[in-house]
Amino acid sequence: MTNKLTLTRDDPIVHLKAYGGVKIQGVEGTEITCDIEAPELATMVEEDGQVYITANTSCRITMPIAASIQIEKGMGTVEIQNIQNEISIEKALGNLILSDISQASVGKVGGNFSVRDASGDIRIEKVGGNIVAADTAAFKCEKIGGSCIAKNIKGDFFLEKAGGSMKAQWVEGTMRVEKLGGSFTAKDIFLEGDLHVGGDIHLINPKFGAHRAELYAGGDVQLEVSDEFTDAAFELRSGDEDIRIKLAQDELIIDSGHYEYQVGNAASKIEVAAGGLISISSPFDPDEEVVGDISNRFQYEESPFSEMIRERVESATRIAEAKVKTAEIRLGQIRDRVEKHRGFNVNVDFDKPEPVVDFEQPEQPVPPVSRPPGKKGATNEERLMILKMLQDKKITVDEAETLFNALAE
Repeated sequence: MTNKLTLTRDDPIVHLKAYGGVKIQGVEGTEITCDIEAPELATMVEEDGQVYITANTSCRITMPIAASIQIEKGMGTVEIQNIQNEISIEKALGNLILSDISQASVGKVGGNFSVRDASGDIRIEKVGGNIVAADTAAFKCEKIGGSCIAKNIKGDFFLEKAGGSMKAQWVEGTMRVEKLGGSFTAKDIFLEGDLHVGGDIHLINPKFGAHRAELYAGGDVQLEVSDEFTDAAFELRSGDEDIRIKLAQDELIIDSGHYEYQVGNAASKIEVAAGGLISISSPFDPDEEVVGDISNRFQYEESPFSEMIRERVESATRIAEAKVKTAEIRLGQIRDRVEKHRGFNVNVDFDKPEPVVDFEQPEQPVPPVSRPPGKKGATNEERLMILKMLQDKKITVDEAETLFNALAE
């Protein structure tokens, strides 16, 4: 079933709450469509260029390319494609997939996060799973529970902390990675600042931006530097007392665990500390790719959490229908009591003819109406039904007041 909303402008701000998985596609035009199992499971309202969408189960949404998106929550996997305005996401409990977008600001992602073909900045606070970033202008992330892959970043890349490992290749701006639980492997990067990892460090053709940098690894440190690398003084400390240097005319093996080595005029100082061995050499394979094909990292996968949400929505709907039915029965019982003592019919069945009033019967006072123990006041369903009868002129104001009074006792 497809819901449609015709817009008054082609650059709306769309506010979305998704209680299942959602796929969003930017298209030409001034219309929003929502493909969903049943139309009652989604609402779409526009007000002064602001569009509010609530989807209670998984759905597919199309909207104008120039739309801005603000997602308060996505309970399943969220995929957004071809949106050329700002995207803001507070929370996605499943995976988050962004492609062919402008810029995005993301709070928390419970699953994995991937982004590619982003012309603007990507900022994200926390990811529970893994991250893949490719063909992106700039990237910044605070914390990752899993691992990270970065490829072809046009600007700067910053990662504060990751529980897993990282691979990176072709970062044109500066790259700063502070702490990794696993290993770090990178090629053709401009490393800025210190790097602390729990596993190995393997750098191919790196450049170092700061005058002083520290590389700390729980495992081995392997540096493959090109002939253009002529500007550093290394202070090397090896935990297993094995340091190997095979660079230009030098071929050294040091077993003392500590060695200072200079390349060029030593404008930069690089401290290297490893729990295992340390190796500095020319590149073994200049054409080696650290990051290969990652296209399969951008595929939409429905989260099992979405199915659970759908089942809960259906359960809540059944409970609500049962409550309405109970309210109808209760109102029917009170109607019978009112009719008995007033001498005319109060019809609560909207599909039946208008009530017939017998004016020859004398009006009698309505006696108090007893309620079951623990029941106090009318429920919301009962109040709505009484107001509906009054609006449709099936009862008068006095009769509505009588029903309210009876329900309040």
